Amino acid sequence: MSYSNNVKGELSKTPLGSAEEMKSEIVALLRVNAILMIQGGHMRIQFSTENNPVARRIFLLIKTLYNYDAKISAVKRNQLRRKTIYKVLIDSEDVFVKLMEDGGYEPSFIISLTGEIPQKLINTNRKIRSYIRGCFLGAGSIANPEKMYHLEIVFDDESEAVRIKELMDSVDLFGKITKRKDQYIFYYKDSEMISDILSFMEAYQSVLKLEDIRAMKDLKNNINRVINCETANIDKTVAAAMKQKKAILKIGIENLPDNLKEVALIRLHHPDASLKSIGELMKPQQSRSGVNYKLKKIEKIAEELTKKSL
Repeated sequence: MSYSNNVKGELSKTPLGSAEEMKSEIVALLRVNAILMIQGGHMRIQFSTENNPVARRIFLLIKTLYNYDAKISAVKRNQLRRKTIYKVLIDSEDVFVKLMEDGGYEPSFIISLTGEIPQKLINTNRKIRSYIRGCFLGAGSIANPEKMYHLEIVFDDESEAVRIKELMDSVDLFGKITKRKDQYIFYYKDSEMISDILSFMEAYQSVLKLEDIRAMKDLKNNINRVINCETANIDKTVAAAMKQKKAILKIGIENLPDNLKEVALIRLHHPDASLKSIGELMKPQQSRSGVNYKLKKIEKIAEELTKKSL
């Protein structure tokens, strides 16, 4: 099962909360996921999801709030990919009216599930939490954090994407909006912000999983940085040693001042040695900076010889 499905599975098992909080969640699901249909001259509501726990969550919310057993059906959308769509149908006129009223709609004139979010659904932190959870369950997804950091909620209407952004901003969960074909995507790409929104929705096990992956990726990145740094330092050391050896051979040991001969001989016999190692081989021992100073003097002598030969 994907990480996104696991998150939705965890969220679908969170406690339902108070009746008012449940209304916030089911109305959010209604706005982002449901479609209105007319059957037999009566209005019907249908939710659709590929996630079985989400379908059960919708059924449970409706059962608890309205004492009504919605009809659930499973339809194979693609035999090759073995995808199943779960449909939750409300075909009770009484429940339809109650749900529309809870959503702030006028049942007799409802033509669209968009519009301003009624303040009664988002006037407390707990209700905002429930509303955001409903939006994510109905139209959200999250990428596998081992591959990338990306959480999104998809809307067909730009104004709805703007409304969820404003709601998220009100609880310091700042995201962005982009357009993808004919849809509007409210999204996050920052791992810390994704962790925060999962915590806000109460997907705590998913947060722990995300943090474990983040920690492992950070560790690997740090190891790679250290390796790259050490490799770069080795490359610099080798290049410097080659330059020093070339300078010594150009001048000739016998032509060097006495105070530079020892360091030159050690460099020739130990071409891979670090400055510190060369200093430890000298008698008396020399500091790294002392060795570096003498080798620089040799390079300078070689440069002067080159200039004279031109």
